[in-house]
Amino acid sequence: MKKEPIIKIENLKKSFGKNEVLNGFSMELYKGEHLVIMGKSGSGKSVMIKCLVGLMQPDSGVIEIMGKDIAYLNQIDLDDLRTEIGFLFQGSALYDSMTVRENLEFPLRKKPEKFKLKDRLVQEALENVGLLEAIDLMPVELSGGMKRRVALARALILQPKIIIYDEPTTGLDPITAKEIIELMRNIQQKYGTSALIITHDVDCARVISNRMILLIDGIDYAKGTFKELEASKDYKIKEFFK
Repeated sequence: MKKEPIIKIENLKKSFGKNEVLNGFSMELYKGEHLVIMGKSGSGKSVMIKCLVGLMQPDSGVIEIMGKDIAYLNQIDLDDLRTEIGFLFQGSALYDSMTVRENLEFPLRKKPEKFKLKDRLVQEALENVGLLEAIDLMPVELSGGMKRRVALARALILQPKIIIYDEPTTGLDPITAKEIIELMRNIQQKYGTSALIITHDVDCARVISNRMILLIDGIDYAKGTFKELEASKDYKIKEFFK
């Protein structure tokens, strides 16, 4: 029996003037899977993500999340669907004027039934990333790695079915990057989350991916496991593994 994807994108196209950024990109993310998407700067990774979460309208193509075509959702239903998606932003994107506790409480405001449980949920989320002791600190008091952990805790607090990681190891030293990758693996094992991971980090892709897609020339140019793509003789693919 064929598995149904939790995210499905078909023939996605998006241009800005004469610049065709996405020219028929397709992908499927399955339940419990870590799917890595790699592409050079300007290849369309960010545009694809913005289309995926409804922040940008594609020129054409189909995007389905958990069986729902987002093009046909009203704003209320789209906002409700977004609560099922955790997002780890590239720069962590913590609110500088809020404590760690307040940063984690913020997304809970969308769900009154969960906001009532905020103390327990905040504590549990911070325990998951090993940072309970930082609960009352301000972002300025945190290291880069600690900020990334807090941002990950915030992405997890609504217990989403899908997590989108945007360059999760960028700007981190190698040791901290390995710690973040290990956290991502632990979260997958504990919660069975499906993850879409955008990264330039070949080492991250090697360790974390179940499958990979290379976004080249606006399309899903190559798909496969890390080992399969690394062994390719195609010069466009080989450039990613030098």
